[in-house]
Amino acid sequence: MLLRLLTIVVLLFSQNSFAYNSPIEIIEYIDNIKVVAFINKADVKKTDAWLPFKNKPPLSIDRALAKVKLFLSKNNAQDLTMREIKLKRIPHHDKNWHYLVKLSYKIDDQLQFHYFVVLMNGKVIAALKEPESIK
Repeated sequence: MLLRLLTIVVLLFSQNSFAYNSPIEIIEYIDNIKVVAFINKADVKKTDAWLPFKNKPPLSIDRALAKVKLFLSKNNAQDLTMREIKLKRIPHHDKNWHYLVKLSYKIDDQLQFHYFVVLMNGKVIAALKEPESIK
């Protein structure tokens, strides 16, 4: 009996721990393409809050793009073209925002796209495009 109770208590605590440490899933649409990124909660806590109409964003568009360029230079990416950038709120975090960046490049004359989330502290997170087979 005591062993069953101990098992239940351990499961409850592990479930709470998992929920606390699980990442924040961001699902965005850009040009009718579903893009998904996962952000650690600790990274959101390190991000400066922004209140629209009260102050400037902690990270400007220029600095956000510079962070993406630096991120890509570390990964040997070349010949990228800026396509679009959006300022979006992080779900369930009213004072935390991010940039959603869409870049393109060519491989064998076919246009390919990369998507990134840039937090207001400058952290760059690669986002994933939903595969065609899932739609």
